[in-house]
Amino acid sequence: HGYDSYMEHAFPHDELKPLTCSFVDNFGSYALTLVDSLDTLAVLGNRSEFARGVTLISAHVSFDTNVSVSVFETNIRVLGGLLSAHELASDATLGLMPEYGGALLSLAEDLASRLLPAFDTPTGIPYGTVNMRSGVAKGETTVSSAACAGTLLLEFATLSRLTGDSRYERAAKRALLSLWARRSKLGLV
Repeated sequence: HGYDSYMEHAFPHDELKPLTCSFVDNFGSYALTLVDSLDTLAVLGNRSEFARGVTLISAHVSFDTNVSVSVFETNIRVLGGLLSAHELASDATLGLMPEYGGALLSLAEDLASRLLPAFDTPTGIPYGTVNMRSGVAKGETTVSSAACAGTLLLEFATLSRLTGDSRYERAAKRALLSLWARRSKLGLV
């Protein structure tokens, strides 16, 4: 019921407000619930809804917005969701989308390119937020989380491997190594 209600009352916004059957855009208005749901639709074997979701995301999601987003949340939820759905859609043995042309990978690359300015720091540990259109705001706080710096490598390395563009993996690896170099004497990050 939750997914169907989201699609009926909230898509293309991020999340459904179930008590009011309205929506909220807490993460940039990128159809977050649908992006988050694609891999579940595939695992549950709902091929038609998976294909519909990929088509809707391809048609409705744009990252060219004047909104500041959390690098961590956008990476794990949006970039990760796009990449996993791309991998599922591309796998001919699954037969989820025989006509799939790679639109989710293109969106993932656009998104990651917009996140890259956050890594332009002396340490390589990214800023916590980045504006999707203009990059890091002047005076942005340098406070970041260990989780952000330490978990970006999976998605960014995957994107580099899929696109052949090593910038993403290099940035995330630099952040991770910089974080590791700052661990405590007890080995804690």
